[in-house]
Amino acid sequence: MYLRFLSLRWFVPSARCAATTLMVLLLVLGVQASGQISRDPLAVTVRSDGVMGESLLLGEAVTTEPFSGTGVLPAEAVNEWTRGYVPSVAELRALRPGGPRIGIETVIGLDSRMRIQSTNLYPARATALITFTGGYCTGWFYGPNVVATAGHCVHTGGPGGSWRTNVRVWPGYNAGSAPYGSYPAKWLASVVGWTNSSNEQYDYGVVKLSTNVGNTVGWYGLWGWQVASLNNTPTVILGYPGDKSPSQSQWVGVDSVRVTQANQIFYKNDTFGGMSGSAVWHDRPAGSLYCANGPCAYAIHAYGLHGAVPHSDHNHGTRITQAVYNNLIAWRNAP
Repeated sequence: MYLRFLSLRWFVPSARCAATTLMVLLLVLGVQASGQISRDPLAVTVRSDGVMGESLLLGEAVTTEPFSGTGVLPAEAVNEWTRGYVPSVAELRALRPGGPRIGIETVIGLDSRMRIQSTNLYPARATALITFTGGYCTGWFYGPNVVATAGHCVHTGGPGGSWRTNVRVWPGYNAGSAPYGSYPAKWLASVVGWTNSSNEQYDYGVVKLSTNVGNTVGWYGLWGWQVASLNNTPTVILGYPGDKSPSQSQWVGVDSVRVTQANQIFYKNDTFGGMSGSAVWHDRPAGSLYCANGPCAYAIHAYGLHGAVPHSDHNHGTRITQAVYNNLIAWRNAP
């Protein structure tokens, strides 16, 4: 079964609607791209286990295919549930939403978010609660054992910063219910632009797992670096806002890209702390170039209002550029 978003008018006031129908479809899509080694020194990768400098080989062909998942957990995944310390529901509810030091995600005007009642459906089940000592964020599978999120959800960022501890991933978590269990991180990764400099344009990272639970819950596809401007592209953000009840339930909001910059995009989806790390995605129709017939992520939500325009009047996230894509794929393929 699939989660359907039938129309923007279900989620946003008419003044904020685009003439677009968004559907989550149960079709497999494919993307082929030539990997390029990033020349940006701030995009050099770093991992919590000490591995640095991963990159795709020049000219290496890679694929990203959204997948709805089997919905059935294999025994090896179930065995992972008990590894490490597993917090209780009460302990999870006591965690605070994880957020950046500035620009906590913002509700802009009338709150148009709606709750996802069943997280057993795709892609809600491919969206995960990420917990760590003291806090939580949102993440999303883009492969069998890898979850993308904001950089500040895996590392506190900047000089003196540190990796998050006791990190676990809870696919499709729903207000105290963990239908697909939870899994301890094998390692965490980000880039030096975040871990060394706290530069919000590099605020992205991943949680790597030891088990292929993504085969069960499915994963998102990737696109967006192939076009110069993403303006007017629908923005769907699905995550775990800290201002909603019941605690740690999934909520969705829809808008469109208002401003495109080289490393960030800006939109007016209503968000709140805890939604950091959510995919910014939409369903590209059949026949679209690069990504079609499924949920295609093109940015990672991370920030609310702060600073100067457009930061001061839009929520925003890290764009999946060619360099970001290269790192995401390298992390996905790494052991």
